[in-house]
Amino acid sequence: MYIDTEGRKYKSYEEYVNSPNLDLDLIYAKLWSGERTAQNEQEKEIKKELDDMKSLGMKLELNFE
Repeated sequence: MYIDTEGRKYKSYEEYVNSPNLDLDLIYAKLWSGERTAQNEQEKEIKKELDDMKSLGMKLELNFE
């Protein structure tokens, strides 16, 4: 079982990572790292762009506040 910072319970960390409850910044980070599977067409496009960035040697920069 995994419990996020807001107290929501998930069966596993994998279920949490693929949850629609994640903030967009976390979705980007998890797609970048390969922890998250794209959940819809928008995320598939994001994943493609992130993969293109990786292939060009670029880094993902996110500002968490």
